[in-house]
Amino acid sequence: MKDLILDNLVLTAVPTSVVDVIWNDVSRVLRRSVLTADGRFDLNDVRDGIKSGLYGLWVVMEDDKVVAALTTRVVVYPQCKSLAMDWIGGSRMREWLPQAQKVMTKFAKENGCTELEGYGRKGWDRWLRAYGWKPHYIAYKMEIS
Repeated sequence: MKDLILDNLVLTAVPTSVVDVIWNDVSRVLRRSVLTADGRFDLNDVRDGIKSGLYGLWVVMEDDKVVAALTTRVVVYPQCKSLAMDWIGGSRMREWLPQAQKVMTKFAKENGCTELEGYGRKGWDRWLRAYGWKPHYIAYKMEIS
């Protein structure tokens, strides 16, 4: 996918061959997001998923600084395909989210997806509703020993 330039920010897909080169910066911005997984995933799992091709990695850059990062993956359901955004983190979201929404929609369509999906805490609602997102379900969890 072609880089998208937003004033002084650039949104671009990251080839798997350079993930290790920028991983320290990417892990810094994704850390809080991955911590919300309550120990089901750690940053190494995310990096391994990116390198194996399970996730696609996208970064928002300003000059040589990683401002934000997100991962995508195509989910194949029996009746449709969806582009999932599993891990999103960083800063200045107000500046890059509108264009990232457009880029993710275009990328999803190019990959045969008919919907976008994302996972997160309730606080995401205030950001995503403005772009037409709606809560889909509530997940419950109970630890057992």
